[in-house]
Amino acid sequence: MSRIKEANITADNCKQKLFDYTMQHYSHDLIDASLECPYNTEDLSHDFAVKEVLEWFMSEVVQPTTGKTIVREFVEKSAKDMEQGFKQKLLQLEEMFSGEFKVIATDNVHVILADMSSGERYKVKLFEENRAAYAPGRTVRGRIHPWGDVYRFAGITHVGLTDEEIAREMGLVTSGMVDMLMGQYKEDMIKKAESITINQKSTIASVMNKYPAQWVDGFCIALGISVKSKKREKVKSIQELLLSDAIHGILEHLPRRSIEALKFVVERGGWMKYSQLSSRFDDEMDFSWDEHPPTSIIGIIRLHALLLVGKMGIGGRMYKIAVVPSVLRNEIKQFSS
Repeated sequence: MSRIKEANITADNCKQKLFDYTMQHYSHDLIDASLECPYNTEDLSHDFAVKEVLEWFMSEVVQPTTGKTIVREFVEKSAKDMEQGFKQKLLQLEEMFSGEFKVIATDNVHVILADMSSGERYKVKLFEENRAAYAPGRTVRGRIHPWGDVYRFAGITHVGLTDEEIAREMGLVTSGMVDMLMGQYKEDMIKKAESITINQKSTIASVMNKYPAQWVDGFCIALGISVKSKKREKVKSIQELLLSDAIHGILEHLPRRSIEALKFVVERGGWMKYSQLSSRFDDEMDFSWDEHPPTSIIGIIRLHALLLVGKMGIGGRMYKIAVVPSVLRNEIKQFSS
């Protein structure tokens, strides 16, 4: 596995980066292992169940291929990108343990918990959004782990709320949790990739250099370009191919409805709000274009780098837009399927 490229891993973003790393390298293993999670997820809402399984899988499960937890593997591969002294703090995720505690006191920043079996006390850092739940006298069941000089919660914490509070805050029991987890993750990754800023004159290369590696490799595979080179070199090859006579053959092999979608955009000046396009043409797709290339009408033209998608300011608001590269518009307009 290649070393993590993202820089500046901090306390604020480490969980998201660890999650991204886990989904990138261990998504299939997660699906297989999720049924072995020792913590009860049957009575949890979808989001809570996902969090419970992920925290366990990343921090407590030793992967047979490495002999390490994902946390330790992530730390070792990303040490140079971390804040000074943060490596050992992140490794404390491996020291988490579960128990039942009583809330002794709180100052709205930390809560003092007493282990109901041993009586040992722990000072636990609270997140702002859930501080009100930890009122003195309530019971807490869940996992905590060291975090520097204090402790932090991990996974789902069950607080001894009233029946009314439980009914208000808990969701329905979720089936097919892993499938929904994967689906939500892919949707989030697609939204992130499509959040780049573009305009009606954006070039092929300027947009593709901002797209994720999985999409660039997907472009290459669809266009018959080798993926064995650096990203910028692949983007350069894609742009050169589309600006050559090869564009005729690419258009000829597209489905009729995909050509119609392309012309629909070109006839409206070469760009439009994405919602206006997707309301007329199917746009379903996966995130991993290199492994699961899009087969929908819009997905196919995006896969062949003929349609760029991103965000643009219109009337003081940011909208998701679809853009046919200006250098290709005349060719597409004249093409007859």
